[in-house]
Amino acid sequence: MKDIPFAGPWITDVEIKYVTEAATYGHYENCMKYILQFEKEAKEYFGVKYAIGTHCATHALHLACAAIGLKEGDEVITTDHSWIATAYTVTYTGAKCVFVDIDPKTLCIDPSAIKNAITDKTKAIMLVHNFGIPADMDEIMEIAKTHNLKVIEDAAPAMGAKYKSKLCGSIGDVGCISFHGAKIAISGEGGLFLTNDDEIYKNAILLSDMGRTDSVAPFWSDVLGYEYRIGNLPAAMATIQMRRINELVDNKRKIYSWYEKRFNGVDKVIMVKEKPGTIANYTYPSIWIDRAKSNSSAINIIKSLKEKGIHCRPGFPPMNFFPVYDVNVLNKVAYDFFSNGIVLPAPHNITESEVDYVVENLLELI
Repeated sequence: MKDIPFAGPWITDVEIKYVTEAATYGHYENCMKYILQFEKEAKEYFGVKYAIGTHCATHALHLACAAIGLKEGDEVITTDHSWIATAYTVTYTGAKCVFVDIDPKTLCIDPSAIKNAITDKTKAIMLVHNFGIPADMDEIMEIAKTHNLKVIEDAAPAMGAKYKSKLCGSIGDVGCISFHGAKIAISGEGGLFLTNDDEIYKNAILLSDMGRTDSVAPFWSDVLGYEYRIGNLPAAMATIQMRRINELVDNKRKIYSWYEKRFNGVDKVIMVKEKPGTIANYTYPSIWIDRAKSNSSAINIIKSLKEKGIHCRPGFPPMNFFPVYDVNVLNKVAYDFFSNGIVLPAPHNITESEVDYVVENLLELI
């Protein structure tokens, strides 16, 4: 059996043709052509007023935090289970992360934990649609409305996922999408900043282009800004992947169904799944291991599977324990998934027989 990677894209001749076209013609008078096309189609797809293509999702998240005006002394309530960019982009602004626990069913931020963490310094909620599973947006938006808080959707892994009838990334004040090479839709690196708010967009577009206004002279910059805009080549790739997103979501959901069928009736394994009324993209199918019924820890299982060419991942370590924060708050569910969770391999090209191989070996270790 060949190595089974954790993640990987689905690239067709259409992407190759369009990127080749961008490489050939995306210069001189066309230096912004593919970027502007990407942003135009993103606005149409997500149904938002504004879209900015960024070099990566981390840049989009930082723009979101800066554009809503976060500063030192402000607090942002965020999940304790995510890739560290979620928290660091808050910290870049000088604001403080307040880490709260997650829902064990979805691994997304727990709305009741948000309520308990609000203070007079709270300015925003940074949620994550974790592993492509939508968070409880109605509750979160109601909390934000009640307390006059901004909502940033870290929808980096959730391209194409839906909460009720709305696409993840289009619901909060700002949404951020990733096209990193391990995501459901890729451009090597790339991101999207999405908003319907005129003032937030005005701030973000200025900051994303080095604060340049040309107000006094060419190349004049009025504020401290960043070089965050996406380039023509990744924009071209992201455009085609976005056009194919329904096909990509269907493929990931098919892979998830293969795992779900094989784990059905196995009491030692619980699959993380979407809630009714939502559509997950299942970028990263994930399971809980019942430690009381298992012969081995999740970390040891992952190590043993790697020796067989099967590449899984553990859950994220709780961010509040990182040296930058060193808060040492025990958010129990986040910590438990770090200890007892496994994120399964789901590259777009995985076959059903390879899923059999993964599951057989995993159950043997359990």
